[in-house]
Amino acid sequence: MTTSESAVEGRLEIHLAPARGEVEIRSTRPLAASRIFEGRKIDDALPLLPLLFNICGQAQAAAAVRAVESATGERAADDVERARERLIALETLREHLWRVLLDWPRFCGDKPAMQQLAPLMGLLQATRQAIDPGSTVFTRPGLRQRNAAGDDESANWQMIAQHIGRQVFAQDPAAWLMHDLSAHDAWLRHCDTPASRMLRFVRRRDWGSIGPTRRPMLPALDNSELRARLDADDADAFIAAPSLGSDSGYETGALARQAAHPLIDALRAEYGNALYPRLVARLLEIAQIAVHGGTSTAAIPTVTASDGVAQVEAARGRLVHRVVLDDTRIARYRILAPTEWNFGPMGPATEALRGIVQGETSIAREQAELLIHAIDPCVGYTLDVEGS
Repeated sequence: MTTSESAVEGRLEIHLAPARGEVEIRSTRPLAASRIFEGRKIDDALPLLPLLFNICGQAQAAAAVRAVESATGERAADDVERARERLIALETLREHLWRVLLDWPRFCGDKPAMQQLAPLMGLLQATRQAIDPGSTVFTRPGLRQRNAAGDDESANWQMIAQHIGRQVFAQDPAAWLMHDLSAHDAWLRHCDTPASRMLRFVRRRDWGSIGPTRRPMLPALDNSELRARLDADDADAFIAAPSLGSDSGYETGALARQAAHPLIDALRAEYGNALYPRLVARLLEIAQIAVHGGTSTAAIPTVTASDGVAQVEAARGRLVHRVVLDDTRIARYRILAPTEWNFGPMGPATEALRGIVQGETSIAREQAELLIHAIDPCVGYTLDVEGS
C-alpha cells in the first residue's frame, strides 16, 4: 500500500502483550471519508468512489450505485444487475487468489507463485472488460441496457476455471467442490499446490484450531434498520464499532458466507471457528466462482424506494452504503465496511488474537499474522508484539 493510499484508507495498529494476555486493535481509518461526496452531483461522485477506496473498488461502486437507485426509486435492468454481480465476483476472486498464490507461500517459506498468478490476473482483467466494455454499469443509476458484452466472456470464464484447476486445486474445481471431509483429507495428502502446502503447513504445526471465536455470523440486515442506525446522531460511533442491539459482535466474510457448506460444517465441528476452516472457506469461494462463472443463484437485488441503502457482499464481508439525496446532489453519505465488524472491539479478530497471546512471544507473532490474514482487513496493518 502506498503512502497516499494509506493516508486515504488508514490502517490498523494491532498490539499484543503476551505476558499480560492483552490485545488492542486501534484503527486510523478515516470513517468519515465518504463525506467527501456530500454536495457533489451524483454523476460526478459515482466515478470517483472506487478511486477513493482502492480495496474492493468494484464492490464499493456497486453499493454506491445501488444506494442511489434505492434513494431515487430507479431500478437497473436485470441484465445490468447480473453484470454487476459478475464484476463483484471477479473482484472477490482476484482478492482470494492474491492471498492464496502470493501470501500463503510466504507463510510456508516458499516463493510467491507470481508466474501462476500473472496469467490469471490478465484473464480477470480481460473478462471484466468483456462484461462492461463501456464502464457504465456502476456509473449510470437505473441503466436499462448495458453495452454489448464481448463475445469472449464465456471463453474467458472457462480459461479462468482451467487455470484455477491447475494452479490452486490440481483438479477440476467442480470436482473439488464435491469433497467431503474424507475426500478433502485425501486431496491434501496427494496435491502439491500453494493451497495444499499451506493447509498441510497449518496441520503439521497443529495450528488448525488456533484463534477460535464464538462470534455469530452476521445475519441478514434490514435496510430500514440500517438506515435508522446510519442516520442517527451516534452514527459515527455505530460505524466505528457496529453491533446489533445488545449482541456483542458479529463476523462477516468468507467463513460467514460458507458456514452452511457441508465441508465447512464438518471442519467447524473439528476445529471450531478457527484458522483452518477460515482458510478452506476462501478456497471454497475460489472454486465456486470459477465453476459458476461469477453467476449467483441468489435473487437479483431489489430496489426499495426511499431507503437509500445498499448491501453488497464484498471479498472481505458485508459492505453497506447509505445515501441521502437533495435533487441530483448527495446530501449525506455513510459507509459501513466489513473491517469494522471483524476488527472492531467486539469483533472476531480481537477474540481470536486474545486466544493466542498466552503462548511464547515468537509463536504468538507468527500465529497472529496467520489469523489476521485469514480474517483479512480491508486496509494495511502494523503488528506489534511486546517482547519480540
